[in-house]
Parts: sequence; structure tokens; C-alpha cells
Amino acid sequence: MSDSFTTNLRRAFVQHWPNYMAEAMGVSLFMIGSCCTAVLLHHPDSPVRQFLGESKLVRRTVQAVIMGLVLLIINYNPAGKKSGSLINPAITLSYRYLGKISTVDTIWYILFQCTGAISWGFIFYQLLEKWYSHPDVNYNLSAPRPEMGGWPVAFLAEFSISSLLIFVSLLSLHSKKFHKLSSSFGVGLIMLYIIFEAPFSGMSTNPARSLGTAAGALNFHYYWIYMVAPFSAMLLTTFVFQRIWKPNHPVRSGSKKGWFRTDKIPPNFPIVSPD
Repeated sequence: MSDSFTTNLRRAFVQHWPNYMAEAMGVSLFMIGSCCTAVLLHHPDSPVRQFLGESKLVRRTVQAVIMGLVLLIINYNPAGKKSGSLINPAITLSYRYLGKISTVDTIWYILFQCTGAISWGFIFYQLLEKWYSHPDVNYNLSAPRPEMGGWPVAFLAEFSISSLLIFVSLLSLHSKKFHKLSSSFGVGLIMLYIIFEAPFSGMSTNPARSLGTAAGALNFHYYWIYMVAPFSAMLLTTFVFQRIWKPNHPVRSGSKKGWFRTDKIPPNFPIVSPD
């Protein structure tokens, strides 16, 4: 690593460390919500599961609502708004490809995202190990479901939901009409994924979140799915979006040319004064 690049890393850290900490805090909150709901809603001895009954759909719906509230807190708290609340290395790299975040900030963002996830993965493994090992919880790992087609179905499912998530994010961020709702659209999709997609792959779309639970349980057997699928899906979708749906220049107001009218330029990350 060259001296100049090292200097840039240090300078970026000094200037933007609150944003990096916000990313770590965001991932940490998501891990806390995910790990706690995995045990409370799915372990047979949990009074919450006993109250909700044996319907997996009902339990996943409750989990989706809880995680949706957690994501709203992450996205709309002051620190999260300043950092952009990316909390996902695949999304971070996609924004790097678009030129919305610098290389050094990308490195720090991903480092802090993964550090937050791994830290809480180890913490919750130690706290909840007694309940984590039950098959209905399965250490809260992102893992294929053999009864649903195994790893090929899980990979395809993760690739599909990751593509849709970044596509909706890019569409809304580039729209003057919908850009303020971009985070809400993402939260809504994640909730739907938890309810309807989780049986196929466990629902991740986030390599940091999957890394956290895999590191806590020291089980990386299927982690490659939850790293390769989101990264490849989001980067490919971003590449296609930039070349097909996003014009080279914003179209003047009132113009109907093109498949998609860009009338909003997404902010750069990290940002100091968000809208």
C-alpha cells in the first residue's frame, strides 16, 4: 500500500469516522434485532412463539414488522442519515461503482460494517448458545433449506432479491418524486422478503449480516452463497441501470424520452448535511 494511499485512509478516518461508526451502529442494531427475533419467535421454548402458535408465516410476519421498525430507526436517526445508512457491503460497492462514494470511504465503510456484524455475531453466540443450536434457530445462520431445493435455489433467491433491492433503490434515488421514500421502499422490500422469501434462502442480501452469524458460530460452509450472490447481483444490476435506465444527463422537465427520466442526482456518501 503506497504512502499516499495510507495517508488518504488516515485523512478520511479523521474526517469521517462518525459516519463509519454510524455504519457499524446500524449493522449492530440490525444484528441485535435479527438474533433476538430468531430465538424469541422461532425457538419452541420461547413464550413468544408459544403465544403466536405454530404458523411459520405468522411468526415471519411478526419478525418482518419488528425488523422493519429496526430498519426505520437505522435509516432515519441523525447519524444514519449522515452516513447514508448503507449498512451493506454489496450496496456500498454498488455506490462506489456509481462514483457516489470514494475508494477510501468504501474501504472504511465495509470494514466497519463487517466489524459491527462480527462483533455482535460473537456476542450473541455466547449469550444465546443454549437456544441457538435448536434446528428452528440454527444459530441464526444464513443457510439453504434442503427441503426447498438446497443451495441452487438459495443462490437464485438471494441473487433475485438483491437485484430487486438495489434496482428499486437506484430508481427511487434518481427520482425527484420518490427519492425521499427510497429508504422506506427498501424497508418495505426487506419486510416482504422476510415473510415470503426467507423459506428459500433464509433471507440475507447482506454479506456483513451473514458474515456476523457465520463467524459467531464458526460455520462458513454456505457463506459463499451470501457473499457471491448479493455482490454479483447488485453490481450487475447497477451496471445495467447505469447504461440502460439512467441517461447520461438529466432530461429536461417535461421530456418523455427514454425509459426512465432522471431528474434527481443522488447524494454522495458520506454526507454531512442530508436533505
